[in-house]
Amino acid sequence: MLAPGLSMLWEDADPTHALPARFGLADLPAATSWLTAVLAEDWGLRIFGCDRWVISATNAIAWVTSDDGPLVVKVAADEPTFERLAAIATLLGDLDAPGLPVAAPLPARSSARRVVRRSDRALSVAVLPLVEGVHLDVADLAAVRATGTLVARLHLALAEVDPAPFGPGRLDRLTPDEHRRAAWLHGLPAGRAPRAHARLTDLLTTLPPPAPPRQLVHGDVRGANVLVRDGRVAALLDFDELGLGSPTAELATAAVLLATQFRRWPPAPPAAQHALLAGYEDVLPLDDAERGWWTATRLRVGLGQIPTGADPHGWADAVDAWAHDPAG
Repeated sequence: MLAPGLSMLWEDADPTHALPARFGLADLPAATSWLTAVLAEDWGLRIFGCDRWVISATNAIAWVTSDDGPLVVKVAADEPTFERLAAIATLLGDLDAPGLPVAAPLPARSSARRVVRRSDRALSVAVLPLVEGVHLDVADLAAVRATGTLVARLHLALAEVDPAPFGPGRLDRLTPDEHRRAAWLHGLPAGRAPRAHARLTDLLTTLPPPAPPRQLVHGDVRGANVLVRDGRVAALLDFDELGLGSPTAELATAAVLLATQFRRWPPAPPAAQHALLAGYEDVLPLDDAERGWWTATRLRVGLGQIPTGADPHGWADAVDAWAHDPAG
């Protein structure tokens, strides 16, 4: 659980400077006062307190107590993203209908699920229910497998959604075409994990061309964005990176980053990676080419996580061991 008060999610910046500079709000009491007015006017909610405000780049998350129970308020300050974020909020409302465990933003009085407020600057606001649960523990292989099943169900639902309003996602680059295969190896630390680098090089010369991205994917499936309660996945959070991408690339990237949470950044153990894959294949089995690209992407993402200096989490050794993982 994040500490009460004002803090940064992952940056080493001073939050007391970041809050006014990025959001135009002088301090935590001023931010609470502003949120109280916004939620009263646009959602008809009474706010009794705000104990945490966490900043991540040009986004912030506030935890508030209201007459509708505990809520999470997301505030965005990057105006060019507002239209896209509004489309994501609307989509989450649609995804919530068939029972996918997502935290859909509450409709405002206008029925919009995001509202833009303007004063000295524009801020986009979404209000979400607080989902009770703990972040995914990669040692809980049943919960990891359930996460894989949920990702597959999400991919099936997103395959029916027009991707046009959302644009390319950050995972789009993890589906190389014939001209980008060599670029995949550029800058990777071959000397730190030589077996993994050699295996990836071999895969890139033997695998058939991957299917181009044609559908939306979540964009940031990892432990910090999966809440578990009573052994079940309570919610998949943070769809802000949603965009066009490859489901196979998402699955492989999630497998590598499944253990990462905020400033803690270790590699996921192979048992958890394969549990995630098994859960996904309970719903959407991969064919041979997709399995090959899952392996290649897993190596590519893992190699990219190896730091240039000290490696306190052991990324180099872990990724090099994946090169001869009999399960892929």
